[in-house]
Amino acid sequence: MKWRCTLGHPGLALVAAAMLLQAASVEAQIPKAPESPYVAPSDQALLVFSRPRHRQASNVSFRIVNQVGRCLAVLDNGSQAVAPVWPGTHMLLLITGTAPPTIQLLQAKVGPGKTYVVQLRARVNIKNPVQVEVLRRGDQPVEAFPPSVRDRIPAKPDLRLCTEWVSWKQSKIQPKAHQAKRNWDEASDEDRNAHTVHRKDGWTAAEVRGP
Repeated sequence: MKWRCTLGHPGLALVAAAMLLQAASVEAQIPKAPESPYVAPSDQALLVFSRPRHRQASNVSFRIVNQVGRCLAVLDNGSQAVAPVWPGTHMLLLITGTAPPTIQLLQAKVGPGKTYVVQLRARVNIKNPVQVEVLRRGDQPVEAFPPSVRDRIPAKPDLRLCTEWVSWKQSKIQPKAHQAKRNWDEASDEDRNAHTVHRKDGWTAAEVRGP
């Protein structure tokens, strides 16, 4: 008896093709694990601004604005927001109030693919109503990304409205910003360092996803 090679048989080819299509269909139906909203893009840095909930609810919003007047985040009581920025050094304005607004400065020196966290709290202080705390990677237990940050869902306010508000209030914001910059230049190195995000303070994507 002669053995016949059946690998090229058209019927078997159709069966094999059907099996491949079915496998691909099953694979396509498997949901992918959701990406953490706190993982930075590979070519950008991600700033996370966290405002823990205060027992006495405050109606005052914190607006985080870059040097060209574009809003990066708006924080209300108990909210959290993320803002992608390009690597480099940024001087950010923390704006509170409206009549007149109060300006504080935050410097961010960030690198690509890293996530940085800044915690902001309201306090009773006319000159500096926002308490700024940079969460530094080296200060965290086993340098892990803080679960208190990772487990919260970031807010997504309409930043266009905030940017329009900044533009509308420019005449009042600008002199306050100049004064804040003079105060920054005259401050001690220790004070400036406390209000500066350094490149080494960030977490990698793997660390953000980790436990």
